[in-house]
Amino acid sequence: THHKLIMNIMAKASLLLLSVCLLVASSSASSFSKPNPTSKLRLQQVLVVHRHGDRSPITPLKDEDFWQSQLPQPHVLEGIAKGTALVRPPEGNPIHGAHGRGPFGQLTMMGVLQMASLGERLREELQDTLFTDEKPLHPSRIRIMSTDFPRTIQSVQALLTGLFEGAQLDAPAIEIDVRRTNSYLIPDPQPRQTPTQLVLESHLAKRPHLVEKEKELNDLAHKVTDALQDHLGEGAMGVSFGIGEEKSQDDDDDKKKKPLAWAKLAEILTCLHSRDLLPPTISKEDVEQVNKHVAWRWFENLSHPVLAKSAMWKFANKMVEDMEHKVECVNREDESTGEEHIEEPLLCIYSAHDSTLIGLLCVLQLEQPESWPEYGSYLKAELIQEEKDGDSKEVLQHWVRFSLNGQVLRSTWTDEPVDMVPLSKLSEMIHSEHDIFCEHTGSKLFTWKNGALVHTKSQ
Repeated sequence: THHKLIMNIMAKASLLLLSVCLLVASSSASSFSKPNPTSKLRLQQVLVVHRHGDRSPITPLKDEDFWQSQLPQPHVLEGIAKGTALVRPPEGNPIHGAHGRGPFGQLTMMGVLQMASLGERLREELQDTLFTDEKPLHPSRIRIMSTDFPRTIQSVQALLTGLFEGAQLDAPAIEIDVRRTNSYLIPDPQPRQTPTQLVLESHLAKRPHLVEKEKELNDLAHKVTDALQDHLGEGAMGVSFGIGEEKSQDDDDDKKKKPLAWAKLAEILTCLHSRDLLPPTISKEDVEQVNKHVAWRWFENLSHPVLAKSAMWKFANKMVEDMEHKVECVNREDESTGEEHIEEPLLCIYSAHDSTLIGLLCVLQLEQPESWPEYGSYLKAELIQEEKDGDSKEVLQHWVRFSLNGQVLRSTWTDEPVDMVPLSKLSEMIHSEHDIFCEHTGSKLFTWKNGALVHTKSQ
């Protein structure tokens, strides 16, 4: 089955060709929803945020030798790392609970293949649309950031081998910036960006419909936990991560009587299921139900705008600022001799996690996907310049279009869901303020304002 999965990935890789459609849309140039049908649309920049490739379980399991056998050989890791250089802060980065230890939480060989395939797909998508004969694909036109996890760093290194067709990258090496990225490229950093976020997570987790849902699925949580007991390795109970599950119930004194946290149940089952290693008492339907509930929990919490911005505003705001800076660079380029400014690159790649994608979908208020983002999933933000038809090159508007794995995601914060939004309006939305009020007294409990979360009143 493992061999079939690898073959399936490689087969799909040759078929996944997605063209970036920059043809005309409809409506007027001043319209919020769409560019003018007579305008020219020019792709100026692409931001890609991807989930890492297939990994071993984060939670330590007993069969360490088996999971070690799933990892790439040292010479493979050395090969994909060639032409890249890590940039870390002198003080180092905090180690997250989902970092993994030993063979756990690590990128597998299948994950390496997935990410190389994604690099090939991106090359096909961006050739002749973002990268041209005048500005070809080159390391100088790319910027890379990653969380400081081995699996995300290795994932983007594998992606680069596919993006550059396995060619030896020119010196100087492509830098992979991991400076302080663990603090804001994920919604559940440890520690949080502010301690108030944990208070907010606890408050939202106590909402009646969430509590009721937990009661409904309590038997399932116990059933799966019991079935996994013989699989859990040393230190499994001490692993803690996830929005609303920080220092969760399996860290309590009576943890033996309580089920594992949902995030841990889901990640263990996913890894076992993909390799036909599920305990006999757990069905595929059980796996689907657990994963569905975990996705529902994450979306239900992070879809609240106060928590979404507390968790992901810094990253989302950076993406918007990157695009705004690119516009400024292009304007200077057009106003001068036409010499290219590489201050803001054509392609920005952020190597991160599924929780990153979920957090961004929520804070950017995009349509929710039909399923949880699988390994190697990628969110793409395209900066598109609308120009007046003719030789004048008069700029009418800058638009942003989002897609997940090639499927356009409409923005839902507008009057009607739309495929593209003006960059200026997106910036306004990112900086909008939000509050949470007590249902009983009407007093303000939390507020998000000027890039900060404030707990305004005790509950």
